[in-house]
Amino acid sequence: MKQVIFVRPDTREDAKVWWCESGSQQVMILDGHQALSALAEHPLAARVCLLLPASEMIFRHFTLAKKSQATPFSWMAEETLIGDVDDLHWTVLHKAGCEVDAVAIDSARLQQWLARFNAAGLTVTQILPDAWLLPGEPDSSTLVAVEDQVWLRGPEVGACNVDAAMLPLLLANDAGTVCCYGDAPDGVTCTETLPWQHPLTLIQPRWKSVRVNLLHGDFSARANGGAAKTLRRATAAMALLCVGLLTGPRVATAWMLVQEQNQMQQAIVQIYQHHFPSLRQQSNIKYHFGQNLKKQRKGLFQQIDELEAIRRSVPGIEIERVEYDGTQNSLILSVKTQDQPQLQQFVQQANSRFAFVLQPVSTAAPYTAMVTGKYK
Repeated sequence: MKQVIFVRPDTREDAKVWWCESGSQQVMILDGHQALSALAEHPLAARVCLLLPASEMIFRHFTLAKKSQATPFSWMAEETLIGDVDDLHWTVLHKAGCEVDAVAIDSARLQQWLARFNAAGLTVTQILPDAWLLPGEPDSSTLVAVEDQVWLRGPEVGACNVDAAMLPLLLANDAGTVCCYGDAPDGVTCTETLPWQHPLTLIQPRWKSVRVNLLHGDFSARANGGAAKTLRRATAAMALLCVGLLTGPRVATAWMLVQEQNQMQQAIVQIYQHHFPSLRQQSNIKYHFGQNLKKQRKGLFQQIDELEAIRRSVPGIEIERVEYDGTQNSLILSVKTQDQPQLQQFVQQANSRFAFVLQPVSTAAPYTAMVTGKYK
């Protein structure tokens, strides 16, 4: 295997940059991102393996319907992600049949890293998530502390960089056996404790065996060869994105939420099948839910819009449930309020559009009632 330089920058521009040659145990330090140009004269400056903080990335496991199915991962993961998923750059970490582990990073952020190293006179030939390369078994967790951060590779596919104070929360959800290199942080119980080593030395054995590289597609070496001008033009715009992306703690919290994504996905499926019981899609629920809503009678949505306007005119009223009988074009509402006269007031306000009948349910606060009727 050809020799490379491992370079691991921090998300903070003024923080230390660690680097070492592959096969070496000697880890050296640069003082901030502005010092990257000091490596431009190194014999391996044209072969840089860039280890980006795992907390800037999103890790997901997917089950494809067919082995040959294309992998629109953003489309499949949109229910568990906040914000626009179209700008994510996805890379397959492992695939076995229909089971796929993948990682994503914001495309603009990746462009920014490449532009920064290009400006420093360094050629990046490989990009990988840093903590994902830590040693360990698939069902275990591995952690190593370095200065004010802890690198954590979780069971299955997840990895991140976090403050030590967050570790007990992260490891509370089925962390498996926990292997710690060096002293265990406060509140963490380790199954196995090994002598401390710098993360850049720990990652090297696994690096030799992986064939993963985030530089593919639009970021491949061929594409980047013709994209130098694009990188320079994009640098100014990407700098503005940097502030929003350099939020390690927030990303670490998101990583915690990923541990519960299976339960959340199941809840989404249950809600979907409650509204559309004849349909059985198990993925991309957001898309199918929207498509099936479009097939419903437009009159229903007009009625819901008008009901919402009426509800706002009676501030104390809450509509807890709406049932619609398409064959009869009738509505059944479950409403609640702390002020009993507001129930009748709601029916009176709706009288211009709806023929409603009020059926009180409770006689003490909160007052509940069933409201049945049709759109006039």
